[in-house]
Amino acid sequence: MQKALFFTLLDLWVLKSVYGDPDPTMRWLLLDEVVEIIKGKKARARSHLSNSAFSPEVLMIEMMAQTAGLLFGAESNFREDLIFAKIESMEFKPPFPYGDELSIYAESSEIRPEGGWLNTSIYCQNDCLGQGRILLMNVGRLLSGHPEPLTFHAGFMDHFKVKEKLHS
Repeated sequence: MQKALFFTLLDLWVLKSVYGDPDPTMRWLLLDEVVEIIKGKKARARSHLSNSAFSPEVLMIEMMAQTAGLLFGAESNFREDLIFAKIESMEFKPPFPYGDELSIYAESSEIRPEGGWLNTSIYCQNDCLGQGRILLMNVGRLLSGHPEPLTFHAGFMDHFKVKEKLHS
């Protein structure tokens, strides 16, 4: 397995040049479907890797972070904003199957109101493509006076039918 240590400035520049400057709401561009969220335990989503100029490892890290965000967000009933704070460890096993359906998993490790460590993994069929441990942090509301969190805005919640996928 290869170790992913950091995002390169080139990766971030390419993402910005393709998607433009981010608007104030989280776009969740890399998930195709939210499958389930079991509060306090695990979350699962589906997506795919497109054959693009992006580093596949960077895209998979973001897919895993977004899936973990769903699990951590459920702790506040999606009322608080969160940030992706740290990668403690991350490993990948190429080659990567472009275009195939991927299953992305997040499991709670140590979740507290202010932040949480989550174990993440990404699979294509039965093959593990990557796994790691990440830290997400609760930052309250990023914009004071804003009627809803930026991370879990109504458009996102409705599009992915998040509340319907949430189980205790």
